Amino acid sequence: MTEKGGLIIRLFDFIQTSVFTDDRYLFSGNQLATFCNLKKNDLSQEEMQGITREMNFSETTFVFPSSIEKCIRNVRIFTPASEIPFAGHPTLGTAFVLKRQKITEKNQKSFFLELGIGPIEVSVIDENHIQMSQAPPQFLEVFKDKKSMAEILGVSPDVIIDKFPMQFVSTGFPFLIVPITSMKAIKKVQLNPTLLMETLKDFSSQALVILTPETIHSNSHAHVRMFAPSAGVPEDPATGSAAGPIGGYLEVNNVIDNHLRGSKIVLEQGYEINRPSRLFVECVFHENEIINALVSGTVKLTAEGKFILQS
Repeated sequence: MTEKGGLIIRLFDFIQTSVFTDDRYLFSGNQLATFCNLKKNDLSQEEMQGITREMNFSETTFVFPSSIEKCIRNVRIFTPASEIPFAGHPTLGTAFVLKRQKITEKNQKSFFLELGIGPIEVSVIDENHIQMSQAPPQFLEVFKDKKSMAEILGVSPDVIIDKFPMQFVSTGFPFLIVPITSMKAIKKVQLNPTLLMETLKDFSSQALVILTPETIHSNSHAHVRMFAPSAGVPEDPATGSAAGPIGGYLEVNNVIDNHLRGSKIVLEQGYEINRPSRLFVECVFHENEIINALVSGTVKLTAEGKFILQS
């Protein structure tokens, strides 16, 4: 901290990554800024929120010491609108950064992070491939108003598949999942964010996932789009916190043809906003129950720098 011309200047190191990248594209995945090695009172809630708006990614993370013995760090996650208790790509991206910063033990392959929802286990599959274990999917309210949903999406009601429910599913954060007939239809969606927030104001959340079993790549199982305007995210390039719920939804409703239950599901997302992303999810079964969802993806370092905060 220095003082210049009556201003107090503080410098904070940050690392920028892209999470859920796809090596078939030069620029891919969901961007994340991570501020490491912070002490308890280094930044106020207001300052963290302001920095997040300045970075202007879907999320930014701030890493503090954890008071939970088994957790190596406490990770606070902010969107441009607010702090949230859980998100997938910030968890994986932050784990990658902590490993790179040698905050974990040299050969440590799994560890716990403290998030707003509690401890989350993350594992290092290889140098750039990180996995997290999510809670069993919880199947919540079914949304039955097909006409209203079509109006929210700006499409004809007949592009919403009747065979599968429009349902909220959560592994820590709930998403309303809506199945769409085709790639052509999902690309035509023009979301009405105001109508979305108004229509879902009394439901579990206002975060919306639309998906279709038609895909761009033959080795993908579903094409996904996610909208969370109430969190300041008009459309997300890759949503790890939705991958577990999506995996559970696809498994329970038998959406994917010729799929072996519990085998890896590949999701593609972000194409409509020029950030193609690749997410992997495996639902772990015990007898007929999903006991957890393993969500993973590759992470790429993109930038390192110092954030200058003047006050």
